[in-house]
Amino acid sequence: MDPTYRPSPERSQLSGRYTENGTTVIVEIFRRLESVAWRMEVTSLEDQLTDWNETFSSDQEALDEFIYVVNTEGISVFL
Repeated sequence: MDPTYRPSPERSQLSGRYTENGTTVIVEIFRRLESVAWRMEVTSLEDQLTDWNETFSSDQEALDEFIYVVNTEGISVFL
């Protein structure tokens, strides 16, 4: 096997666009194929990237964290 080969990450079906109060962000929840840990990135439509340092045990846990942040801090925290 080629040592530079890296399989594409698995993208969660929970990934997608999220809109609140006219503001839209793109939530990407993914994991490497050989990993059990899920990661999350949130990107604004203006390309502001928020990357979580911690990992999640499930894609649902990652989405729950995103929703918690939106509910406590507002979606503008991602702009």
